[in-house]
Amino acid sequence: MADPLRIAVVSTPRAGNTWVRHLLGTAYQVPHFARHVLSDEDWAGLPPEVVLQIHWRRDPSFEAKLAEHGFRVVTVARHPLDVLISILHFCIYESESERWLLGAGGSEADIYAAMPRSRAFVEYATGPRSAELLAVTPDWWGRAGVLGVRYEDCVRDAQAELARLEAAFGPARCGSRAAAVEACSLERLRSRATNNHFWQGQPGLWRHLLPVAEAGEIAAALAPVLGALGYACDPDPALDARMADRNWVRLVGDEIKQTLRRNSEGHRAELKAKQDRIDEVERHCGELEDRLRQSVTWSGPLARAVKRLWNRHPRAAGVVRRMLGRGD
Repeated sequence: MADPLRIAVVSTPRAGNTWVRHLLGTAYQVPHFARHVLSDEDWAGLPPEVVLQIHWRRDPSFEAKLAEHGFRVVTVARHPLDVLISILHFCIYESESERWLLGAGGSEADIYAAMPRSRAFVEYATGPRSAELLAVTPDWWGRAGVLGVRYEDCVRDAQAELARLEAAFGPARCGSRAAAVEACSLERLRSRATNNHFWQGQPGLWRHLLPVAEAGEIAAALAPVLGALGYACDPDPALDARMADRNWVRLVGDEIKQTLRRNSEGHRAELKAKQDRIDEVERHCGELEDRLRQSVTWSGPLARAVKRLWNRHPRAAGVVRRMLGRGD
Protein backbone atom coordinates (compact mmCIF):
# COMPACT_ATOMS: atom_id res chain seq x y z
CA MET A 1 0.00 0.00 0.00
CA ALA A 2 1.32 3.46 -0.90
CA ASP A 3 2.22 5.86 1.87
CA PRO A 4 -0.37 8.57 2.64
CA LEU A 5 0.10 11.69 0.54
CA ARG A 6 1.47 14.49 2.70
CA ILE A 7 2.87 17.58 1.01
CA ALA A 8 4.24 20.71 2.69
CA VAL A 9 4.38 23.87 0.55
CA VAL A 10 7.15 25.81 2.28
CA SER A 11 8.14 29.07 0.61
CA THR A 12 8.50 32.82 0.84
CA PRO A 13 5.15 34.59 1.39
CA ARG A 14 3.39 35.91 -1.73
CA ALA A 15 5.42 33.64 -4.01
CA GLY A 16 2.35 31.74 -5.22
CA ASN A 17 2.11 29.29 -2.31
CA THR A 18 -1.67 29.48 -1.97
CA TRP A 19 -2.25 28.86 -5.67
CA VAL A 20 0.06 25.82 -5.68
CA ARG A 21 -1.55 24.51 -2.50
CA HIS A 22 -5.04 24.80 -4.01
CA LEU A 23 -3.85 23.10 -7.17
CA LEU A 24 -2.32 20.16 -5.29
CA GLY A 25 -5.28 19.80 -2.92
CA THR A 26 -7.72 19.82 -5.82
CA ALA A 27 -5.69 17.47 -8.03
CA TYR A 28 -5.25 14.90 -5.25
CA GLN A 29 -8.62 15.45 -3.57
CA VAL A 30 -7.13 15.94 -0.09
CA PRO A 31 -7.66 18.62 2.58
CA HIS A 32 -5.41 21.65 2.27
CA PHE A 33 -4.86 24.67 4.49
CA ALA A 34 -2.29 27.21 5.65
CA ARG A 35 -0.76 27.70 9.10
CA HIS A 36 1.63 30.24 10.55
CA VAL A 37 2.99 27.81 13.15
CA LEU A 38 2.24 24.28 14.40
CA SER A 39 2.35 22.99 17.97
CA ASP A 40 3.07 19.34 18.76
CA GLU A 41 -0.69 18.84 19.14
CA ASP A 42 -1.27 20.44 15.73
CA TRP A 43 1.23 18.12 14.08
CA ALA A 44 -0.40 15.10 15.69
CA GLY A 45 -3.88 16.22 14.65
CA LEU A 46 -3.18 16.66 10.94
CA PRO A 47 -5.33 14.58 8.55
CA PRO A 48 -3.82 11.35 7.22
CA GLU A 49 -3.46 12.98 3.80
CA VAL A 50 -3.03 16.72 3.49
CA VAL A 51 -1.38 19.63 1.71
CA LEU A 52 0.03 22.01 4.31
CA GLN A 53 1.15 25.55 3.48
CA ILE A 54 3.57 27.25 5.84
CA HIS A 55 6.27 29.92 5.64
CA TRP A 56 9.27 28.66 7.61
CA ARG A 57 13.04 28.91 7.40
CA ARG A 58 14.92 25.65 6.91
CA ASP A 59 16.29 24.46 10.25
CA PRO A 60 17.03 20.99 11.69
CA SER A 61 14.10 20.91 14.10
CA PHE A 62 11.55 21.83 11.41
CA GLU A 63 13.06 19.37 8.94
CA ALA A 64 12.85 16.67 11.62
CA LYS A 65 9.15 17.43 12.17
CA LEU A 66 8.44 17.20 8.46
CA ALA A 67 10.27 13.87 8.22
CA GLU A 68 8.63 12.50 11.38
CA HIS A 69 5.17 13.18 9.98
CA GLY A 70 5.90 11.93 6.48
CA PHE A 71 5.88 15.21 4.56
CA ARG A 72 7.51 15.88 1.21
CA VAL A 73 8.40 19.50 0.49
CA VAL A 74 7.45 21.74 -2.40
CA THR A 75 8.93 25.22 -2.50
CA VAL A 76 7.79 28.01 -4.81
CA ALA A 77 10.09 30.61 -6.39
CA ARG A 78 8.94 33.94 -7.77
CA HIS A 79 10.90 37.00 -8.86
CA PRO A 80 11.79 38.74 -5.56
CA LEU A 81 10.72 42.18 -6.84
CA ASP A 82 7.31 40.79 -7.81
CA VAL A 83 7.08 39.22 -4.34
CA LEU A 84 7.80 42.55 -2.69
CA ILE A 85 5.23 44.39 -4.81
CA SER A 86 2.69 41.70 -3.92
CA ILE A 87 3.48 42.14 -0.21
CA LEU A 88 3.02 45.90 -0.55
CA HIS A 89 -0.40 45.37 -2.10
CA PHE A 90 -1.48 42.57 0.27
CA CYS A 91 -0.82 44.45 3.49
CA ILE A 92 -3.42 47.06 2.48
CA TYR A 93 -6.10 44.44 3.06
CA GLU A 94 -4.63 41.90 5.48
CA SER A 95 -2.86 42.48 8.80
CA GLU A 96 -2.16 38.74 9.06
CA SER A 97 1.08 39.40 7.21
CA GLU A 98 2.58 40.44 10.53
CA ARG A 99 2.37 36.79 11.62
CA TRP A 100 4.59 35.59 8.79
CA LEU A 101 7.61 33.88 10.39
CA LEU A 102 6.13 35.01 13.70
CA GLY A 103 7.28 38.56 12.99
CA ALA A 104 10.95 37.79 12.32
CA GLY A 105 12.75 40.93 11.17
CA GLY A 106 9.84 43.27 11.88
CA SER A 107 6.45 43.75 10.23
CA GLU A 108 4.71 45.43 7.31
CA ALA A 109 3.39 48.32 9.39
CA ASP A 110 5.75 50.88 7.86
CA ILE A 111 4.66 50.20 4.29
CA TYR A 112 0.91 50.25 4.83
CA ALA A 113 -0.55 52.36 1.96
CA ALA A 114 2.94 53.27 0.73
CA MET A 115 3.90 53.66 -2.96
CA PRO A 116 6.44 51.36 -4.65
CA ARG A 117 8.83 54.28 -5.21
CA SER A 118 8.49 55.59 -1.65
CA ARG A 119 11.46 55.58 0.70
CA ALA A 120 9.36 53.58 3.16
CA PHE A 121 9.00 50.76 0.65
CA VAL A 122 12.59 50.88 -0.61
CA GLU A 123 13.88 50.75 2.96
CA TYR A 124 11.54 47.86 3.76
CA ALA A 125 12.65 46.00 0.61
CA THR A 126 16.31 46.39 1.54
CA GLY A 127 15.83 45.86 5.28
CA PRO A 128 15.78 42.98 7.76
CA ARG A 129 12.11 42.04 7.41
CA SER A 130 12.40 41.62 3.65
CA ALA A 131 15.61 39.64 4.09
CA GLU A 132 13.90 37.17 6.44
CA LEU A 133 10.88 36.65 4.21
CA LEU A 134 12.78 36.38 0.94
CA ALA A 135 15.25 33.88 2.44
CA VAL A 136 12.61 31.15 2.91
CA THR A 137 12.50 29.83 -0.66
CA PRO A 138 16.31 29.96 -1.16
CA ASP A 139 16.66 27.97 2.08
CA TRP A 140 14.81 25.08 0.44
CA TRP A 141 15.53 25.61 -3.26
CA GLY A 142 17.69 22.88 -4.78
CA ARG A 143 17.87 20.77 -1.61
CA ALA A 144 17.73 16.99 -1.93
CA GLY A 145 14.17 15.74 -1.84
CA VAL A 146 12.65 19.21 -2.30
CA LEU A 147 10.60 19.87 -5.42
CA GLY A 148 10.99 23.40 -6.74
CA VAL A 149 8.21 25.17 -8.65
CA ARG A 150 8.50 28.52 -10.41
CA TYR A 151 5.49 30.80 -10.23
CA GLU A 152 6.20 32.08 -13.72
CA ASP A 153 6.07 28.52 -15.11
CA CYS A 154 2.70 27.96 -13.44
CA VAL A 155 1.32 31.10 -15.07
CA ARG A 156 2.71 30.12 -18.45
CA ASP A 157 1.46 26.50 -18.43
CA ALA A 158 -0.20 25.28 -15.24
CA GLN A 159 -1.07 21.90 -16.74
CA ALA A 160 2.56 21.20 -17.60
CA GLU A 161 3.59 22.10 -14.05
CA LEU A 162 0.90 19.83 -12.64
CA ALA A 163 2.18 17.01 -14.85
CA ARG A 164 5.64 17.57 -13.41
CA LEU A 165 4.22 17.44 -9.88
CA GLU A 166 2.41 14.21 -10.75
CA ALA A 167 5.73 12.67 -11.75
CA ALA A 168 6.82 13.18 -8.14
CA PHE A 169 3.58 12.46 -6.27
CA GLY A 170 1.73 10.07 -8.53
CA PRO A 171 -1.28 10.46 -10.85
CA ALA A 172 -3.85 13.09 -9.93
CA ARG A 173 -7.08 11.76 -8.45
CA CYS A 174 -9.42 14.36 -9.92
CA GLY A 175 -11.31 14.05 -13.18
CA SER A 176 -8.57 15.52 -15.34
CA ARG A 177 -5.54 17.75 -15.17
CA ALA A 178 -7.38 20.42 -17.13
CA ALA A 179 -10.32 20.30 -14.69
CA ALA A 180 -8.02 20.79 -11.69
CA VAL A 181 -6.30 23.76 -13.33
CA GLU A 182 -9.63 25.33 -14.28
CA ALA A 183 -11.01 24.87 -10.75
CA CYS A 184 -7.94 26.66 -9.38
CA SER A 185 -7.71 29.43 -11.96
CA LEU A 186 -6.75 32.79 -10.52
CA GLU A 187 -10.08 34.20 -11.68
CA ARG A 188 -12.03 31.63 -9.65
CA LEU A 189 -9.81 31.92 -6.61
CA ARG A 190 -9.99 35.71 -6.81
CA SER A 191 -13.80 35.65 -6.85
CA ARG A 192 -13.87 33.67 -3.59
CA ALA A 193 -11.18 35.59 -1.70
CA THR A 194 -12.26 37.94 1.09
CA ASN A 195 -8.98 39.82 1.45
CA ASN A 196 -8.00 40.48 -2.18
CA HIS A 197 -5.52 37.63 -1.80
CA PHE A 198 -5.26 36.94 -5.54
CA TRP A 199 -4.28 40.16 -7.28
CA GLN A 200 -2.81 40.64 -10.74
CA GLY A 201 -0.96 37.33 -11.01
CA GLN A 202 1.21 38.90 -13.71
CA PRO A 203 4.92 37.98 -13.82
CA GLY A 204 7.11 41.03 -14.26
CA LEU A 205 4.57 43.49 -12.83
CA TRP A 206 7.40 45.15 -10.90
CA ARG A 207 8.83 46.45 -14.21
CA HIS A 208 5.73 48.70 -14.52
CA LEU A 209 6.11 50.07 -10.99
CA LEU A 210 9.83 50.39 -10.17
CA PRO A 211 11.99 52.67 -12.30
CA VAL A 212 15.68 51.99 -12.81
CA ALA A 213 16.88 53.86 -9.71
CA GLU A 214 14.57 52.18 -7.18
CA ALA A 215 14.79 48.75 -8.81
CA GLY A 216 18.58 48.94 -8.86
CA GLU A 217 18.81 49.95 -5.20
CA ILE A 218 16.56 47.09 -4.12
CA ALA A 219 18.25 44.55 -6.41
CA ALA A 220 21.68 45.41 -5.03
CA ALA A 221 20.49 44.43 -1.54
CA LEU A 222 18.82 41.29 -2.88
CA ALA A 223 21.70 40.09 -5.05
CA PRO A 224 22.17 36.81 -3.09
CA VAL A 225 18.47 35.94 -3.39
CA LEU A 226 18.31 36.83 -7.08
CA GLY A 227 21.40 34.72 -7.73
CA ALA A 228 20.23 31.74 -5.70
CA LEU A 229 16.93 31.56 -7.57
CA GLY A 230 18.25 32.51 -11.00
CA TYR A 231 16.45 35.82 -11.50
CA ALA A 232 17.78 39.00 -13.10
CA CYS A 233 16.96 42.63 -12.42
CA ASP A 234 16.17 44.21 -15.79
CA PRO A 235 14.03 47.30 -15.18
CA ASP A 236 12.34 49.13 -18.04
CA PRO A 237 14.60 52.08 -18.95
CA ALA A 238 11.61 53.93 -20.42
CA LEU A 239 9.68 53.89 -17.13
CA ASP A 240 9.90 57.28 -15.42
CA ALA A 241 8.77 58.20 -11.91
CA ARG A 242 5.49 59.78 -12.94
CA MET A 243 4.50 56.82 -15.11
CA ALA A 244 5.39 54.35 -12.35
CA ASP A 245 3.27 56.23 -9.81
CA ARG A 246 0.39 56.50 -12.27
CA ASN A 247 0.49 52.76 -12.91
CA TRP A 248 0.30 51.99 -9.18
CA VAL A 249 -2.54 54.44 -8.57
CA ARG A 250 -4.48 52.98 -11.47
CA LEU A 251 -4.03 49.37 -10.39
CA VAL A 252 -4.68 49.87 -6.69
CA GLY A 253 -7.23 52.67 -7.10
CA ASP A 254 -9.41 50.62 -9.45
CA GLU A 255 -9.26 47.67 -7.09
CA ILE A 256 -10.14 49.77 -4.04
CA LYS A 257 -13.16 51.19 -5.89
CA GLN A 258 -14.29 47.69 -6.82
CA THR A 259 -13.76 46.49 -3.25
CA LEU A 260 -15.75 49.37 -1.77
CA ARG A 261 -18.54 48.82 -4.29
CA ARG A 262 -18.59 45.09 -3.54
CA ASN A 263 -18.60 45.69 0.21
CA SER A 264 -21.38 48.29 -0.12
CA GLU A 265 -23.52 45.92 -2.16
CA GLY A 266 -22.85 43.15 0.33
CA HIS A 267 -23.79 45.44 3.23
CA ARG A 268 -27.06 46.43 1.55
CA ALA A 269 -27.84 42.80 0.85
CA GLU A 270 -27.12 41.91 4.47
CA LEU A 271 -29.40 44.69 5.76
CA LYS A 272 -32.18 43.58 3.41
CA ALA A 273 -31.81 39.98 4.57
CA LYS A 274 -32.04 41.08 8.22
CA GLN A 275 -35.15 43.18 7.50
CA ASP A 276 -36.72 40.25 5.63
CA ARG A 277 -36.13 38.05 8.67
CA ILE A 278 -37.68 40.68 10.99
CA ASP A 279 -40.71 40.99 8.70
CA GLU A 280 -41.08 37.21 8.65
CA VAL A 281 -40.95 36.98 12.46
CA GLU A 282 -43.50 39.77 12.80
CA ARG A 283 -45.77 38.06 10.29
CA HIS A 284 -45.57 34.78 12.19
CA CYS A 285 -46.25 36.59 15.47
CA GLY A 286 -49.33 38.22 13.93
CA GLU A 287 -50.59 34.90 12.65
CA LEU A 288 -50.03 33.32 16.07
CA GLU A 289 -51.88 36.15 17.79
CA ASP A 290 -54.83 35.74 15.40
CA ARG A 291 -54.96 32.02 16.07
CA LEU A 292 -54.84 32.61 19.81
CA ARG A 293 -57.68 35.13 19.59
CA GLN A 294 -59.75 32.77 17.44
CA SER A 295 -59.14 29.94 19.90
CA VAL A 296 -60.72 31.91 22.78
CA THR A 297 -64.46 31.16 22.92
CA TRP A 298 -67.14 32.37 25.28
CA SER A 299 -68.24 28.96 26.39
CA GLY A 300 -67.33 26.46 28.97
CA PRO A 301 -65.20 27.25 32.06
CA LEU A 302 -63.84 30.55 30.67
CA ALA A 303 -67.33 31.96 30.10
CA ARG A 304 -68.48 30.90 33.56
CA ALA A 305 -65.36 32.44 35.17
CA VAL A 306 -65.91 35.78 33.43
CA LYS A 307 -69.59 35.80 34.39
CA ARG A 308 -68.66 35.27 38.04
CA LEU A 309 -66.08 38.08 37.74
CA TRP A 310 -68.71 40.33 36.14
CA ASN A 311 -71.12 39.75 38.98
CA ARG A 312 -68.49 40.61 41.57
CA HIS A 313 -66.37 43.20 39.73
CA PRO A 314 -68.06 44.53 36.58
CA ARG A 315 -65.22 46.96 35.73
CA ALA A 316 -62.50 44.27 35.92
CA ALA A 317 -64.59 41.89 33.83
CA GLY A 318 -64.89 44.54 31.12
CA VAL A 319 -61.13 44.89 31.00
CA VAL A 320 -60.77 41.13 30.55
CA ARG A 321 -63.34 41.11 27.74
CA ARG A 322 -61.55 43.94 25.91
CA MET A 323 -58.17 42.16 26.26
CA LEU A 324 -59.70 39.08 24.68
CA GLY A 325 -60.99 41.13 21.78
CA ARG A 326 -64.65 41.13 22.77
CA GLY A 327 -66.20 44.55 22.82
CA ASP A 328 -69.71 43.37 23.68
